[in-house]
Amino acid sequence: MSSDLLDQLNPPQTAAVTAADGPVMILAGAGSGKTRVLTRRLAWLIVEHGISPEEILAVTFTNKAAREMRERVAQWIAMDPQTSRRLWVGTFHGMGARILRQNADKIGFTSDFLILDASDQERIIRKQTEELQFSDVYWTPKRLANTFSRWKDAGLGPEEITEEHLRNPRDRTRISSLFAKYQEGLRKTNCMDFGDLLVNCLRLWRNHPETLDRYRFRFRHILVDEYQDTNQVQYDWMRALASHHGNLCVVGDDDQSIYSWRGARLDNILNFEKDFPNTQIIRLEQNYRSTGNILKAASRLIDHNQGRMGKTLWTDSPDGPKLVRYTAEDGEDEARFVAAEIARGFGVGGSCNQAAILVRAAHQTRIIEEALNRQRIPYRVVGGLRFMERAEIKDAIAYLRLAHSQVDDLAFERIINTPKRKLGDKALATIQMAAQEADASLFAGAKTVIEENRLGKATMAPLVAFVTLIEKASSELDAGFLVGEVLDRLLEGSGYRDFLQAGERGEEKIENLDELRSFLRQETDITGFLERATLDSDPADEAKSATEGVVISTLHAAKGLEFPLVFLVGMEEGLLPHKLALDGGDTAGLEEERRLTYVGMTRAKEKLYLCHARRRFMYNHYEPALPSRFLKELPDEVVEINGLRVSTRLGTGGFSSRSRFPRR
Repeated sequence: MSSDLLDQLNPPQTAAVTAADGPVMILAGAGSGKTRVLTRRLAWLIVEHGISPEEILAVTFTNKAAREMRERVAQWIAMDPQTSRRLWVGTFHGMGARILRQNADKIGFTSDFLILDASDQERIIRKQTEELQFSDVYWTPKRLANTFSRWKDAGLGPEEITEEHLRNPRDRTRISSLFAKYQEGLRKTNCMDFGDLLVNCLRLWRNHPETLDRYRFRFRHILVDEYQDTNQVQYDWMRALASHHGNLCVVGDDDQSIYSWRGARLDNILNFEKDFPNTQIIRLEQNYRSTGNILKAASRLIDHNQGRMGKTLWTDSPDGPKLVRYTAEDGEDEARFVAAEIARGFGVGGSCNQAAILVRAAHQTRIIEEALNRQRIPYRVVGGLRFMERAEIKDAIAYLRLAHSQVDDLAFERIINTPKRKLGDKALATIQMAAQEADASLFAGAKTVIEENRLGKATMAPLVAFVTLIEKASSELDAGFLVGEVLDRLLEGSGYRDFLQAGERGEEKIENLDELRSFLRQETDITGFLERATLDSDPADEAKSATEGVVISTLHAAKGLEFPLVFLVGMEEGLLPHKLALDGGDTAGLEEERRLTYVGMTRAKEKLYLCHARRRFMYNHYEPALPSRFLKELPDEVVEINGLRVSTRLGTGGFSSRSRFPRR
């Protein structure tokens, strides 16, 4: 059986599976078979070393990955279902919850504590802020919930919050007090959020060292997947458990550390040798995914980063076609080019499932979705909503819908208090009653309430302003004004743009609105636009294409995926690397953007397109765009330049015989 576990492994993979006790760090490059190595090592410990399944703790980041690991190990060693349940394989939070269920009474909880999701957190915080009459445009319940979670990921409690942890140092006292109140509320109601599942484990072990010793001696080996994505509290949790025996095996890739914005610490992998002396470092550098030219380009790019352990990917596969660099005239040309290239393969019997379009920012997808729709190419959005399904886009369109038709009650209900207008339940009930009495729309009911002065002065003023805004926009649409201009005035006059700017992920949502505005810049047919917007977000269409179609994904969400054909679009200064990284002025942000580009490039198995535009339509006018600095860091000999318009020349391609796409 042990020999079977080593079948079809290369020498470094074999060394990783059979590594002796002690700290082990497996630097697994993209496409190097890390999942195979990790699962076989777990099975090897059981079969070859006689370790009992319940004496091994294996943690990863997703339930799907944990489930697959458990199933593969069970298959390798013919483990019956009852024995496989003894394996401690799961996510960090899942393992934390399992430990806390067994010891909750020691930290003031009962074993049936409730685990809250993000919406539960936000709801509790909203109730608490209302009770305290706490109102702040910046510190919304959602932002507070996210901030508290981020502090917990860093291992911080309310008493440890300082001025350095806040944008405005003067907020420290009141925000840390809210944090403390939130935590006390969770304790009183026997609830924990996701962050508590690890923080409370550490608190348990700190206050009850005998409990920590029990788990230290129980778990003789600890395996950690995606180690480069661990945050501070996850690191502290692992180190506490492994401090007795040091049998900690971590698998990760410093070149794929792309989640600092959610707390991941690259230092966890860079400093592993210092934190765990006598570490065995095993590099998995043979890539089984991509062609030689793709790997050569990706390796040359990532070599420009200083903060890395260092490794060089290689492959036995042929060099394959060169990478295609396409210079588009503008964003529309870029999208047409991508759709046309996919259509040429798809139209002769190829599978569109083989292609992926990767973007840096979510707002880039709108123009790409439109181009694919024109070519009747099915697609699915991974790691995000279709453009027209995003809440801010639906809100903006609801303003247009109501201006277009004042009998649209669904649009009225969506935006009457978005943003808040001090129209409480009583005021809305009065409007609804007026509408019912006249058998009219809610908008007509609102006008009746104004005419008959049915509300108090404080409530009446915002309602009058709302009705006036909609009626003016309606008149402009009837007069043939450009839809984009009408939308601008609606969003400014309603305060919606300011409302988004002050909220969580405000800049990203404003970018999405700007993209919608660009789309509407020459649109005068409001009826046609609203029809297309509805059809683009039809849930039935989404259900039909849920398992097929070209993948559109952000670079962050694409990690772990692979496709024969990849288009990396928007490779321009300010997009990739993103302007936020450039504005930061430090090398850390720029190096993470380079790692993100590296991740995108190594998703490609056979063919990779790198696209950028000479100009993009932004903020109601075209702005020149500079090619990404990362394009200059690629070796010239593996890149084919294509700078002509798609109408005169399409990019050259070439796929292996295994692909259903045709050779060019």
